[in-house]
Amino acid sequence: MAGRILIIVDGPAALTYGTPMVTALRQRKYTVQVAPTAYPGPSATAFVSELAWTTLSGHPCKTIETLDAEAFRQQDLILLAPVSHQVLDIFLRGKALEYLQAAGKPVLAAVPRLSSDPQEDPTEFLAKMPPRSILLQGDTLLDLGAMGTLKAPSLEALLLTVDSILSKNDLAGKRVLITAGPTAEDIDPVRFLTNRSSGKMGIALATAAALRGAEVQLVHGPIQTTVPALTNLHAVPVRSAEEMHHAVLECWTNLDIAILAAAVADFRPDHYAPQKIKKVDGQALILNLRRTPDILAELGTFETRPFLVGFAAESDDVEVNALLKLRKKHCDLICANDIRKPGCGFAVDTNQITLYSPEEAPLHLPLKPKRELADDILNEIVRRMK
Repeated sequence: MAGRILIIVDGPAALTYGTPMVTALRQRKYTVQVAPTAYPGPSATAFVSELAWTTLSGHPCKTIETLDAEAFRQQDLILLAPVSHQVLDIFLRGKALEYLQAAGKPVLAAVPRLSSDPQEDPTEFLAKMPPRSILLQGDTLLDLGAMGTLKAPSLEALLLTVDSILSKNDLAGKRVLITAGPTAEDIDPVRFLTNRSSGKMGIALATAAALRGAEVQLVHGPIQTTVPALTNLHAVPVRSAEEMHHAVLECWTNLDIAILAAAVADFRPDHYAPQKIKKVDGQALILNLRRTPDILAELGTFETRPFLVGFAAESDDVEVNALLKLRKKHCDLICANDIRKPGCGFAVDTNQITLYSPEEAPLHLPLKPKRELADDILNEIVRRMK
């Protein structure tokens, strides 16, 4: 992620809400500067000092009362988290409002509650803000210790909204299909065959594509990872390879990009036992397996198809296997990783990918969080589609 964010904080929420927010935004590679309130009483600096904010953000801290027009012009986003009566008073009645309007940068206001006083209603504040400004309503109970509790937007919702405002919009108008996670092939009502895939890479790709403006269909197997609540990200849960095959074909309409990141089972039991299979002393259990549909290979044979991306999780001969898959399945791009390397296997938050295509030399992407890697992969897809 890239972008400069000015964060305005107030009161005890500065400690319990503001500090983890600053840390999370810096982890997402945003440039962060904090402007706390400093009025007499329970202002932000009463709970977290200016020096602490400077250390936490990595940039000099200026109190909200000392901000000038240039401080607003330098930013890509102004984040008020959470909005308080004091902050509204400073902006609605002070010089800061003129600076905000002149800078023209979007404002994200995390609203703990709507005031009954119309002069301090954030909707009046939003009406005076530059285009693309957003009010984010509170839905999570925030514990302020001795100061009580406050409802505020969850940190996850806040970060997702920041990403959506500052993300590229280069996939606007595009229809994207992504598969993610494992499949489960049932043996009996108790047992099934599956693999170690968590779906994290596929969900990261779906999230990144949606934030960049695409209309995304995410077909996923059984996963524990939460799919972000984005209006242009539509989740289609399935269980088996057969169900995933059917769902993919159902979504196969006017697509621009298809990214098949799911770890689809290659085999399923030839016979499903409707009752739990009982063990018999001294006897082994023999399972006869049959092939499941090869979704990626089938899509690669279609005469009219979108830009097609496959994934190859390999434990040996990564390049040989990736190039073989690229050729046999007629993909435009293969994303290959070596699952033996630390941080590159299943159920982890990082990955290291090499991109293989028919026309270009392999591109090695470094080990990094899957969410960042997803943007790198999409960057390459957009470039190659042009």
